[in-house]
Amino acid sequence: MNALDAKMEALLTAGRTPSAADFGGLDPILGEAGAVARSHYAPEFVSLVLDGSDDGDDVAMAFAGDVVERLDSDFAINAIVDWAAERRALPAPMERRFFRRWLALAGDREAAASVRTAALRGALLMKRQDERRALQLAGFVAASELDDEPDFLAHVARVGGFLHAESPNPGIIRFLEDLLDVADAADEASFELGMDQVGLALQTADGAQILCRLREARTRFDAASASREARPDARVLSLAIGMLNDFYEERSDGLPERLHELSREAFAYSTYSGQENDFLNGAKTAEVAAWGALAIRLGSLAPNLGKPAWWDAARIIEGELLAVYSASRTIFRRGEDGGLEWVVRPRIESYVSLHRQQLYVLRDWLRANPLSEHGTAATELIVRAEAALGMGGSTDPQPAATDGPTVAAILEEGELPVELQERIVQETLADVNAFEFRQISPPLMEAMTIVHLAFQDLRYYPHPNVRAVVRSLVYKTLLFLEARIDLTPGVDPAVAYLFVEEGQPNPHEKALQQDYMASLRRSKFGTVDEVRGVGGGRADVSHQVDGIRFVTEVKREETDASFANLLASYGDQTGLYQNTNIPVGILLVLDLTTKGGLPGHFRTLYHPEVGDLFSDGMLRGVLVVRVPSRKIPPSAATERAKREISAARAEKRRQARDAKRATAGAAASPGRRRKRAAAKGASDCQGLGRSTAEASDTPSGDGQGGG
Repeated sequence: MNALDAKMEALLTAGRTPSAADFGGLDPILGEAGAVARSHYAPEFVSLVLDGSDDGDDVAMAFAGDVVERLDSDFAINAIVDWAAERRALPAPMERRFFRRWLALAGDREAAASVRTAALRGALLMKRQDERRALQLAGFVAASELDDEPDFLAHVARVGGFLHAESPNPGIIRFLEDLLDVADAADEASFELGMDQVGLALQTADGAQILCRLREARTRFDAASASREARPDARVLSLAIGMLNDFYEERSDGLPERLHELSREAFAYSTYSGQENDFLNGAKTAEVAAWGALAIRLGSLAPNLGKPAWWDAARIIEGELLAVYSASRTIFRRGEDGGLEWVVRPRIESYVSLHRQQLYVLRDWLRANPLSEHGTAATELIVRAEAALGMGGSTDPQPAATDGPTVAAILEEGELPVELQERIVQETLADVNAFEFRQISPPLMEAMTIVHLAFQDLRYYPHPNVRAVVRSLVYKTLLFLEARIDLTPGVDPAVAYLFVEEGQPNPHEKALQQDYMASLRRSKFGTVDEVRGVGGGRADVSHQVDGIRFVTEVKREETDASFANLLASYGDQTGLYQNTNIPVGILLVLDLTTKGGLPGHFRTLYHPEVGDLFSDGMLRGVLVVRVPSRKIPPSAATERAKREISAARAEKRRQARDAKRATAGAAASPGRRRKRAAAKGASDCQGLGRSTAEASDTPSGDGQGGG
């Protein structure tokens, strides 16, 4: 043991913090970079020199760099990394030198796996926020060979997951997917792939995609647990996602048992992670803890959503209801709503809407806690529940009281807060919906119910977002049908194609398509026409909302407009457009077979059909809607009816006269009939003679008289 090591050991054994003065200044240390690199106390010497020097001390910086260049001990590297992680950043040239050395050492397959793991950990720390270093490190991960040491590859997977969370990189994902075939590293690859799906779910605004990604994540976490027994982190996340899915689907079987298992796994993970004082695991520890907290709150909230009233309302509202309602902000601390809200909010909003007394409790709570971190979530929940109840945005509680600045001050600033704009629009739409609801006709209400009941068992339809899109577009289409039955060209010239007169050519289906498009474009449904690349073809009308595509196929029929024939003729084409999205669509038909220009009743013009249309085991739904053309207005129907009645009466009188004459003729004797015939012949000759005589008195063209 050299003198430097002996002195350092004595100081540490005595419980003292070494200083430069203990060694007679820094110079005796600065000249021994090689010896320090081989020392068991290399981390202490490096920290002593750098903490006792200015960032501009080139000699001290060069010493630290020389020591790090020569280190080949995993213990020493990890100790220096831990020290650097807890202090202010080193000068940029120094950190760049550390990064290059440690990344090179991590790639040295001649070095021990533990040394390479420590070096890769150091390279991750020294990456800091430098984009070039981040790209170099991501490239190292993506290019890692699968025949490397499994323990080292597992650490590469952890680093890759950390980097991918910061900046998505498809190369890292491909590496993780390939790593699933390496037995002793597959659990880490599965876990990181699961975390990737969780991250995507939290950023998604499409409810169906959120659940799909979370279920995929759960599959990955279960695979990680199956690959290695000691994976409480994966078990906590799997159980938490399972409880979130059960909450969405309103399942409560075995809830106490699952909560007990979750608590056990969460405790095991907290104990394990507490022993790992590692900056790399900090983000994961926080994420796992957040999911555990969410699951526990879900487990407490679910039974309370079955109660018509709460005994301890304040605790439930703050600790469960609103915390879950705004989980991304309050539990995950992301600063804004994320994908979770699309999963948990429908059930909470439905409960508050169905139990109006709970809405009043919620409003009372908000009055008492206007400045709570849950205040924004409570206000939004109240507005949405009132809209569902048709209350048109109740003024109680007064939302302006929590907006902060006065209206005059807001207008003076020239910028309206986004939250205020959203609230006003939500309240306005609630007013519109409440007003429009009172105008719905019984046949239209019946039609909506019939279609909903027909489609309710279709795949994806139970999801709130899908159901909302389908029912909204069905409603708008049936509203369109109702209007086309009511309107005349005098009121709306756009419907003239529905009143083609006899002898004129039939209108094309394009007229119906354009009319339908014009009607839907007055609503915010993302409606476009003639969309190529849908189900291998071109969709007439497509409605795209949050990843949900709903197609309306437009046709015309001139011979047989029965629903059976329309489905047989055009059902397959309508169904094919559903092959890559929700299995439901609309077949909108221009009916040119209207008998006598008289359209049927509204309830005879639509028909929902559900079945295995392609015999592939997939239930599909098609709503067939016939729009009658070649119509006549009610007044024209009256005039035509009168003409037909008059003609029928005249025909009846003629038939009666003919019948009377035939009867009279049959009763006359043969002699009298011959006399009448002879008299008629003489009369005819006399008439001819008179005509000839009269003609002879008149000059003819050639000067000759009649003979």
